[in-house]
Amino acid sequence: MIFIMENLAAEIHWKTLFLALPRGGIAKAFPSEEACDSRLHLVRFPRGIRCLNCNSPELSYLADKGFYHCKSCRNQFSPRQGTVFERRNLTLQQWFLGAELATTAHAMNKTSVIFSIRSVMVRLSVARQTAVRVKREIPHELLQSNGGLLGQCISLEPVEIPSFFTLGTQEHLVWLNEKLNEKRR
Repeated sequence: MIFIMENLAAEIHWKTLFLALPRGGIAKAFPSEEACDSRLHLVRFPRGIRCLNCNSPELSYLADKGFYHCKSCRNQFSPRQGTVFERRNLTLQQWFLGAELATTAHAMNKTSVIFSIRSVMVRLSVARQTAVRVKREIPHELLQSNGGLLGQCISLEPVEIPSFFTLGTQEHLVWLNEKLNEKRR
């Protein structure tokens, strides 16, 4: 019974993330690295950028390095610091596209086709070794609460679940499947 409930929760999670994907897809919603960077800033710092060390809003931007410099504690940081994006050679756009692939594959229960190593290599224009790492890391990040930082970055459409449903039930999943079928039309 626990295994069934875990599968039910995972299926609900993936389908909810899928329904939150932007209409027209990630490539249309985030056509450039700058658009992805803006979205990361908005999600990571919803009340404005603050120092990750001392929380001070007194910052200057070092454009040539892509870092912020705190005027209070002299800490330098990037919005990627402390996230899944830190010290990775992938662009944010590649992360976002990979997340869309993973979300679609898991929501449709077609991971062996949509999220295969080959499809990741082609869609993200990366080498096989990178595709293997992406295939492992992206689903792990997306399975975090609310999809993790990556899931929050790609989730643009609100999913309003009727209040009369008990969340996490078979009834909830049936409702999500109906919405999923509507979105695919």
